Amino acid sequence: ICQYIGGGVKLRAAEAEAMYSGIMIDTNYFTDKTGVRTFEAMAYLKRNGVDSVRIRKMFREDINEYKIRAAAIQDTELYLDHYAIAECSSRDVESPTVLGAKIANSLLDIDKVKASFVLTKYNGKVYISARSIDELNVQVMMEKFHGGGHINMAGAQVPGLDVDGVKEQIRQLIDEMIADGDAD
Repeated sequence: ICQYIGGGVKLRAAEAEAMYSGIMIDTNYFTDKTGVRTFEAMAYLKRNGVDSVRIRKMFREDINEYKIRAAAIQDTELYLDHYAIAECSSRDVESPTVLGAKIANSLLDIDKVKASFVLTKYNGKVYISARSIDELNVQVMMEKFHGGGHINMAGAQVPGLDVDGVKEQIRQLIDEMIADGDAD
């Protein structure tokens, strides 16, 4: 909006970097919900002093979290060859549910994966981070767990079950959606 206001509104570099960072996260590094206006906004923010190298350094991961992410990806189950189901450790992690969401996003980068589900046992619940690109409505699935979200990005918190029990429920829901014609 600032770029369209008359009078040449100039942002401070810190303000521009905060907006730039927010757009990066909201668009999953410019892969979701982007259009011409997104990139026009980014160009405007760059003209206002954004240091993209500094932002990249700001988003670096802790080595422990990186190892947990690598282990989760390595141990991922590909159910029916297209649905990635993984478990994320919460041990020694500052924000385990955020890490689970990052892993769920990463799993969509694997060829032929239609949806990803990352389960994190934390504070007596199993947290599910569900992601898809366009072939499965994960919001509908997470609503079955009393969660919610968006067609391509959703989640839920499941009390009273272990990770294996939640994995089995996810497999059953995938089977049901395929049988109903709501998934490939």
